[in-house]
Amino acid sequence: MSQPSLNKQAKVAVVTDSVAQVPVDLARQLGITVIPFTVQMDGRTYLDGIDIEPGELYHRMRQDHVSPTTAAPSLGEYQRAFSFCLRGGTQSVFCVSLSSKLSSGYTTACYAASATQQEFPGSVIEVFDSRQATISQGFVAIAAARAAMQGKSLAEVRQAAENTKQRVGFAATLETLEYLARGGRIGKAAYMAGSLLKIKPILSIDDEGVVAPLNRVRGECHALQCIVEYVAHKTADCSTLHLAVMEADNPDHAAQLEELALQTLRPVEILHSEFTPVMGVHAGPGVVGLGYYYE
Repeated sequence: MSQPSLNKQAKVAVVTDSVAQVPVDLARQLGITVIPFTVQMDGRTYLDGIDIEPGELYHRMRQDHVSPTTAAPSLGEYQRAFSFCLRGGTQSVFCVSLSSKLSSGYTTACYAASATQQEFPGSVIEVFDSRQATISQGFVAIAAARAAMQGKSLAEVRQAAENTKQRVGFAATLETLEYLARGGRIGKAAYMAGSLLKIKPILSIDDEGVVAPLNRVRGECHALQCIVEYVAHKTADCSTLHLAVMEADNPDHAAQLEELALQTLRPVEILHSEFTPVMGVHAGPGVVGLGYYYE
């Protein structure tokens, strides 16, 4: 668990999980406590982003063809995070969860919140289903933390998260369909046909919080253009745009995507977010995409 220095002025402590991909320095600056998911590989369990770095995992997946698995934080891990926040002096905790449709983490966090509130009478712990993943979930946690740092109440922090939740999203493309095929998410025939035709699926997350296909194009350049066009369409009427370039061991294409995004979208802020090992296990190395938040 990433334990930042808690803001003594804040009435609310903000917690999220490692899938949110909040940049480490920003999480520390905003006082966000990050609970790691776990990666199981070669009979060992690693804490996402703590015991194993993304580069190491992607190297093993490419070179050794390992097939890691992942798991959400345990009940005890959520309880420890909530207790840490409450012992820091706050009476309220706001936990921004990965989409409940993608993981058991939301349900586990709710059980942990109930148990921890019994241990700390008078405390309030709220678990918020972001219906998002990756940096889109991260943008919700960042908005909540910024509101908390301003001394806002739990209700106001929740409203900041809710408002942001309606204005975030992402689009990403995969280097290969291999890892979707390994995980049983597409059939062998679809994998082979897609590989032969150099098909690049474009993925996003729908309103229900489920990862869904947006498009399929041929070639990396078309995929990057498609991502930027999708974000441009979703944010066409915005006055202020925040972006995050996401990548999993694919810095060259990430740089190309950033250049294209800067030329086309003109964001006021652009973050860099490395796909955590937990996300990389399912999508594979080579993923590149854009997360967005607009006002």
